[in-house]
Amino acid sequence: MAVRKKSRRKLVHGGKSYVWYILAGDRDYWTHYYTNLWETPFLHIISEDKTLILTIPLDVPKPYAISKGRAFRGGKTSGCWEGHFLPFLLPKAITPKIVADIIDWAERGEDALK
Repeated sequence: MAVRKKSRRKLVHGGKSYVWYILAGDRDYWTHYYTNLWETPFLHIISEDKTLILTIPLDVPKPYAISKGRAFRGGKTSGCWEGHFLPFLLPKAITPKIVADIIDWAERGEDALK
């Protein structure tokens, strides 16, 4: 099954095609619990063959990525969602360069702390 590309940004990096987008509306549980106002925007990165699927919540104090795909850090995953802290901070504006840096980090697997 192919990845939906309508209203999403495309990126070719390292000879592979990726789709990325930011989706707001997923509620952060603890903030929702206390204020019922804040919605967490998430950055989604999906490879064309769906081997790499990352979800990254934005506007959090310590950025992390949730790996949902079949491959991460150059190997196969357990099949369960795995969270890993990013070794760098994310800027306020997400650009294709930042997305490419995240893809490089996810494929290399350096400094990926669970």
